[in-house]
Amino acid sequence: MDGLLWGGKGADALPRHLRGFGQTHLALRRDSRRLVAAAPLLTSAGLPRAAEWWQQLRAIVDWHHQTEDEILWPGLNEYVPEIAAGSHRMVQDRVAPDDSMFRVTKALEGGRAELIGGPVDTFDTVLHRHLHEEEALTFPVFARVPADVFAALERRVLAAAPFRVKRVLPPWLLDELPQPAGLMPGPVRLAGRTLLGGAYRRSLTGILEPQ
Repeated sequence: MDGLLWGGKGADALPRHLRGFGQTHLALRRDSRRLVAAAPLLTSAGLPRAAEWWQQLRAIVDWHHQTEDEILWPGLNEYVPEIAAGSHRMVQDRVAPDDSMFRVTKALEGGRAELIGGPVDTFDTVLHRHLHEEEALTFPVFARVPADVFAALERRVLAAAPFRVKRVLPPWLLDELPQPAGLMPGPVRLAGRTLLGGAYRRSLTGILEPQ
């Protein structure tokens, strides 16, 4: 389990109101590692299923970044004005992650499995660097924001998720990761394991069982 500020302890090492944000970063790292592991095993026949999984992940990343820019950062400015300069830097820093995701998409949809490795390795490197830099900037600031303020912003972030993200988010956050207290209400966690979990697990076959 990696993460800049929790040192292998999982999101439970963070204040309760920050665990959802931290868990999202851990889940992104997990999926990047899965893609790296699958890349050398993929054949041209397996690319379409892997591409379907990738589009699901990319939708989550796009939602995460868009709501940071439109909801989270502006909402925090009132409480920690210095976040403005740092958040602007993080928005600019997304050029490399966005470009690396575009290249992975192009490779997965190109039909030639032998061209996957380079874009995937670049994405993994860029993503990990971006997450570490964002955590170094944001978590010290987040910890100074009143818990109820951050929780209200997080509710707005979740409400803004498109349906394709909402239906996978609970099982995605729970998938092979520690489940920190306060991550999600009990009924949502149960749905993530049952009602939503089956479809989510089927979506993983293209990357966990590469062909």
